[in-house]
Amino acid sequence: MIQLSKKQAEIVNFPIGNAIQVIATAGTGKTRVLTERIRFILTQTKKDKIIALTFTNKAAEEMQNRLANIPEVQDRVWIATIHSVAQGILEKYGHLIGLPKDLHIYENDRDRMEMFIKSLREGGIDIDKYLNIENKDERKKVDKILKDYMSAFSKIKRENLSESDVIKEYDNKTVWKKFKDYQVALLESNGIDYDDIIIYAQQILLENPNVARNYRVQYKHICVDEAQDLNKSQYNFIKTFCGDVIKSLLMVGDPDQMIYGFNSSSEKFLCEDFIIDFSPDKFHLKENYRCTKAIVDIANRLKPNKQLSSDYALEGKVCITSYESEEDEALGVVNKIKEIMLDNQTNEIEGGISLDKIVIIGRTKFVLDKVAEELSKNNLSYYFKKSERNVENLSRFGKVLNYAINIKLNPKNWIDAQKLFNTLSIEIGKKDEFLLDDFIQKITIENIEQALFKELLSKVNELNPSEPNIPKLVKDMIIYLGSMANDSNNEMSKQDEYLISNSNELESLNRKWTKFKRKGLGNSLSAFKNAISLGKLNDDSNEQGITLSTVHTMKGLEKDIVFLIGMCEGIFPYYLATTPDEIEEEKNNAFVAITRAKRWLFISYPKTRKMPWGDVKTQRKSRFLDNIKDINCCT
Repeated sequence: MIQLSKKQAEIVNFPIGNAIQVIATAGTGKTRVLTERIRFILTQTKKDKIIALTFTNKAAEEMQNRLANIPEVQDRVWIATIHSVAQGILEKYGHLIGLPKDLHIYENDRDRMEMFIKSLREGGIDIDKYLNIENKDERKKVDKILKDYMSAFSKIKRENLSESDVIKEYDNKTVWKKFKDYQVALLESNGIDYDDIIIYAQQILLENPNVARNYRVQYKHICVDEAQDLNKSQYNFIKTFCGDVIKSLLMVGDPDQMIYGFNSSSEKFLCEDFIIDFSPDKFHLKENYRCTKAIVDIANRLKPNKQLSSDYALEGKVCITSYESEEDEALGVVNKIKEIMLDNQTNEIEGGISLDKIVIIGRTKFVLDKVAEELSKNNLSYYFKKSERNVENLSRFGKVLNYAINIKLNPKNWIDAQKLFNTLSIEIGKKDEFLLDDFIQKITIENIEQALFKELLSKVNELNPSEPNIPKLVKDMIIYLGSMANDSNNEMSKQDEYLISNSNELESLNRKWTKFKRKGLGNSLSAFKNAISLGKLNDDSNEQGITLSTVHTMKGLEKDIVFLIGMCEGIFPYYLATTPDEIEEEKNNAFVAITRAKRWLFISYPKTRKMPWGDVKTQRKSRFLDNIKDINCCT
């Protein structure tokens, strides 16, 4: 039986049917409340179905696990990210608005840029004249212009801007035309980008009342986690999904943890629009059950009166340390880790101290580089926590495998075709479509690696897109790699690391396929690739040891022991944050970082930093530490 506080129980057991707003600060058990509310609805209704929307697949999995003991949960609850739900609508009904079958998601910013450049060429602009400028300063200006256009396109989609809105927003009168050309180029290659998923799913619901009605009849309740991170496009999608039918809408979030302003996220949709559109009953959770008293204290000094300590909270530990340089800071952090690893007498960390209970958080990834080097020197295992949609750093073999699958699915995918040309060092003339047969025939077997790639492309080409036998492909290629290793006349047989790396790529693909099938996400190769693009099948088998993470990647997660490093001006808050709203979001980032710690928190900053151009500059500690200078810190 789940123990709930009086306030939590009030929300969970509130009469079904009306909308509910829950403002829940960090550590107050909002996920527990949300999952128990779902459990309550399931037990109080006989057939009602629920959609539970999250912002990460990790959160969706956690929610699924918490509800696993309910027999009917698989049939009655759709737990997924908002993009996954929208993608489900696209896969089923995309043809109703003229979308091609088996859409490819261009989630990579570099690929999106290539698509934009293609649209410029087709629009009659001699873009290559500018891309080939030798002067570095001039080329930087061109690159910035192109990036500004891409940022504008994302803003148009995330904020649902109309043509008239764009004209008012931008001095450049060509933005809307270039945006429309970019969209045409995407669709001509049977592709969409990540933001399009929400846009097109909403369009399907708006233009096809029968489809919308079917969803509304099927799902009578919607629960939204981390609702402070909604942007206008996402909020409007949810609103459209509900229509005038679904009134049972639960939104849970914390305005003080809104840290995705660069994605056009805003607490406005939770705190203002939701109230206007749905007239919800309002609740507020302030009692922190996750963190020790020391951490709640420091969080309240940053965000006054936002949290209450649980009566049962442990005392905890907060330490703030300055170092002469970034190198000294990295050494100090590692030495502190080695020191606390020897402390097995503490009763504040359940099960004792281990590396997997430690995370080192930086505002940005480059802040973590020095400490990563120091961890390696001291043979302390660690890994960088990746965001769910981060494109993996694949080996040459892994890249060929990935490009081949993409081309098998979408012969119009000229971007991956070009990448495959370059990787294999072959040329194929300009075409509207590219077939793997073209590549296979062009590969001249002059060395063992070329023979390997020809075999790999042949196996991918044999896949049935409707029901691909991924395990067979993996097995066959591992046998092939084994034969290469056993061939004494083969130079490649002496490169054990190369062969092992390739085998690991194949095994990773197989684990993703197994996860895909276990989750019941579909049968087709297209559904499999889209699940990978949406981060549903991330392979976490290598996540061992100390976690190194940015603030954004650590959002929604927690560790017993947190090291928050690089807390100096220009880093935290980030130097690009200049407006009051941007500084407030940076403060939210600091609040999120601090409240990831369950038991102990170690904050540090360097007094000097070496700049990229070689200068050493004096650093001032972060303004976010000004209010906590008198806190009782350990030494």
